[in-house]
Amino acid sequence: MMTQEQATIRRMDQEDLGIAISWAGQEGWNPGIHDGTCFYACDPEGFWIAEVDGEPVAILSSVRYATRVGFLGFYLVRPDCRGMGVGRVVWRQGMDTLQDCTIGLNTATSCEAKYQKMGFQTAHHVIRYRGGAGGVLQADPYLLPLTDIPFDRVVAFDTTFFFSNREAFLASWITRPGVIALGILQDGHLAGYGVLRQAWDGFRIGPLFALNPAHAHRLYTALKAYGGEGPVYMDIPDANPNAMELAEAFGLEPVKKTVRMYSGDPPSLPLSGIYGLTSLELG
Repeated sequence: MMTQEQATIRRMDQEDLGIAISWAGQEGWNPGIHDGTCFYACDPEGFWIAEVDGEPVAILSSVRYATRVGFLGFYLVRPDCRGMGVGRVVWRQGMDTLQDCTIGLNTATSCEAKYQKMGFQTAHHVIRYRGGAGGVLQADPYLLPLTDIPFDRVVAFDTTFFFSNREAFLASWITRPGVIALGILQDGHLAGYGVLRQAWDGFRIGPLFALNPAHAHRLYTALKAYGGEGPVYMDIPDANPNAMELAEAFGLEPVKKTVRMYSGDPPSLPLSGIYGLTSLELG
């Protein structure tokens, strides 16, 4: 029987991210089909793989942000290797690399008590909603491709709603082939933006940040119009009542519930402007 002592650990290279995306897809997490390249740009040193005899058995991401906030994701063990302790190898590595950080993660509600025993505290729940695509795209002079807005303004706006400046990630996230990234202007300033990307099943919107509900509704309406035959998914923090009202207004169906948890002082995020999370893996 395989044991954790047989496992060796190393950092993933960008090609290895294909394993993470594939395993996440097989688990039903519905990743974006091009997520690996963008995720790697976020922190090339933050992805780990455990191997036995050269074969991957467990993975984990432990991405570090400049504000001393880290985020754990992609914690997966190959199905035929579960229960043998190999997952602990990557878990310890990830926790060690982020030991001087506040650490965040998203996990299934069934695992909430386990992580609480490890020192993580619940911040809020995240509900994945599914809705239809399509609709008539109305002309809107204040809604425009995000790439038409100076990139430094996009980064500054995004940083308002996230842990840290993530310029390298955004440069990839909003320009990938097939991505629809839209911004909305108010008095000449960026007042919201959203990104639609193709996923294993349908499309996903994330992030969707907006200064008020009206902007969020306009962005969601426009983005879902580009969703082909759908469906369209978005991860909504239940701590934002306006985002929950958006889900109700568009008739979205809840399909999955996870828990956002932190070890250490949780970062102060303006949840009232966060309508859709970027990803469950990176925060």
